[in-house]
Amino acid sequence: MQDTGIKDRMNKKKYLDRKILFSCLLHFSIGFEMGGFQTVLRTMAEFFSLERIDSGFLVSAQYVGIILMPALIGRIADRVGKKRTLVVFMLVFSIGAFMVGVSSWLGITVLGLLFIGSGYGVAESVSTALLGDHYKENADRYINLSQAFLCIGAVAAPLVSSLTFFLWRWVFLSSSAVCLVSLVLLLSETGFTKVMHTSDALLLDKSLIQSNLFRLFFITMLLYVGMENGFGYVVETYFYDSFRSSWGAYAISLYWSAMALSRLLSSTVSSNLYVQLKIRFIAITLVYVVLVLSPSPVLSLILCALIGFSYGPI
Repeated sequence: MQDTGIKDRMNKKKYLDRKILFSCLLHFSIGFEMGGFQTVLRTMAEFFSLERIDSGFLVSAQYVGIILMPALIGRIADRVGKKRTLVVFMLVFSIGAFMVGVSSWLGITVLGLLFIGSGYGVAESVSTALLGDHYKENADRYINLSQAFLCIGAVAAPLVSSLTFFLWRWVFLSSSAVCLVSLVLLLSETGFTKVMHTSDALLLDKSLIQSNLFRLFFITMLLYVGMENGFGYVVETYFYDSFRSSWGAYAISLYWSAMALSRLLSSTVSSNLYVQLKIRFIAITLVYVVLVLSPSPVLSLILCALIGFSYGPI
């Protein structure tokens, strides 16, 4: 009986390690693509002979998938099972990243970015929900860990690109490869139940959804997410246009590093959250103003880190 108990605990530990490793690798691949795409956007625009304003079309193609697909798939994932949904959309992400990594046609690249966004949006949200469903007591710890790996990926891609003259295509091919490795771990994992339904505790009451407070929160988060993610896509171009500097990649890495650090620090603070939010939004606004007026790439580098630090916990 004692041997059986030890064996069960070892199996549980093995499943725990594999599940968390899968989630961390998945989020790393997503972060690597995100940070890398922000770094190489200008290079991609030049490759396809796009005007500056047209390069935003590439970003929009990815974010259409990120925004729309989770909303369309959420209820389906609960019916067919989160694991099955993950397998499909991790493949979608990997295929999309591979398409962007090998294609020289703008149309195929845009379609690939749409695939990336669709896979990214669903895989990130469903994998987070899956951890929450499976690890009731320690969900926060494991979700924060996986989000930390997303930030690590977003930090690593710009550094690798700048330090090794990484070709822009390899940003996407590397993301595709890491996602496939995490997919293999997911497929080999039998610990996740095939079908997991949303807990009643997570279902929102209709009166709450219809309240002004919820609408205000929704609009605030819509604006905030656009600001947080959108900022990274203009940083590299900002440094090049303003200072003819190649420090944009380092600024993106500092931005995500500071964000990860502030998330870690804020997780230990549970009081005066509303006051913290107001302070951070005010701080972000002031730092943006200084960034616009900045005469120095060094000062701008510091300001990018401060913006990331302020964004992190929101």
